[in-house]
Amino acid sequence: MTRAANFLIEVETRVMNHEPSFAVVVPFFNEERNVRAVCGELRGILETMLPGGEVILVDDGSTDKTWAKLEEIALTWPQCRVFHLSENQGQSAALLLGFDKSVAPILVTMDGDGQSDPRDIEKLLVKLEGVDMVVGARVVRQDSWLRRKISWIANSIRSELLGDGVSDAGCALKVFRRDVVGAFIPIRTLYSFMPALAVAAGFRVIEEPVNHRPRKNGTSKYTVRSFLLLPILDFIGLEWFRTRRCPGRAMRSLDEHLAIETLGEELYRRAVRRWLRIVGWAAAICLIGFGLMLAPRKQGEGRTTQKISLHRAERIALHDFPKGRLGSVQLSMRDDRLTWTIDVQPPASADLREIEIDAADGHVIAARVETAEEEALEAAVEDQHGHPRRLVPQ
Repeated sequence: MTRAANFLIEVETRVMNHEPSFAVVVPFFNEERNVRAVCGELRGILETMLPGGEVILVDDGSTDKTWAKLEEIALTWPQCRVFHLSENQGQSAALLLGFDKSVAPILVTMDGDGQSDPRDIEKLLVKLEGVDMVVGARVVRQDSWLRRKISWIANSIRSELLGDGVSDAGCALKVFRRDVVGAFIPIRTLYSFMPALAVAAGFRVIEEPVNHRPRKNGTSKYTVRSFLLLPILDFIGLEWFRTRRCPGRAMRSLDEHLAIETLGEELYRRAVRRWLRIVGWAAAICLIGFGLMLAPRKQGEGRTTQKISLHRAERIALHDFPKGRLGSVQLSMRDDRLTWTIDVQPPASADLREIEIDAADGHVIAARVETAEEEALEAAVEDQHGHPRRLVPQ
């Protein structure tokens, strides 16, 4: 019997017993323009493809009409329940509240901005057989260039150091068994560290490719602070916790969550908080600079745009020969690189120095001695082929 058949039999059994077989938890924050579309699409998928589930919608202290619209939707959707946080506490707090309000044995998370595709839920549920958590991996990211690069840096470092085997931990679409919730710590960036915490507690975690869609309405709520700085601070504490946790030990109650949270607040009151802040800022600066240098780039990207003016290129060429005489100048493509080629004649020398300068960043690519005979021959060849050189009047 296939995995899909096994899953559908389990769903039908729970439907007959009036028990939800799974719960979809969706956090919202100031998404009034996306609420109806997201909920409408999700409801259609669940009613036609995945009966037997319940939906937990959590408003994370929105200041617009998000809560009111969620309440309206719940009035005509029996399988849906809505919960509201009096003030914005972050996506992680909203998710933990949703987990606590459901008794379903399987939990599903997705974003409330419309970028998650609910049609992928069935695929992740089927893949859950034999494992404890399935994490979506966005095949083609529909985010800005900067956000994609920062995400690539963060995921690479986190995966390497925490060893959770996940390439896209920040993907909102995840499916996991209720027991896994006991492994979660109420940190502000829980959404990115769920797989690492699950692996540290001995649970089995796999990835599955999912669709990712561009945001149609509203703007992203992520900032540099929430997207980079907070994960770095939480990462430091998480690595400490991961290396000291008892194997297979998962927290089973919210009381234990609160105990860990209280301990964390007490530690932050001490000098550790200052130390983490200093280390966090230093690490953020280093990681951004180092990561952007190593991030994969399209071939030729940034190398065909002229950013170095002729005047600056001439100053670079004269750096080693301040009293030299400028000769011919040429701007051309060499090895997919826009290059300034400038001849400089040093004082009291009959030979020329041919200097090649990268027109994108100004570094000297090559410098060689060119005799008067070579210069004359080169000029003759260029004239013969109709490629006159750009001369700089003296």
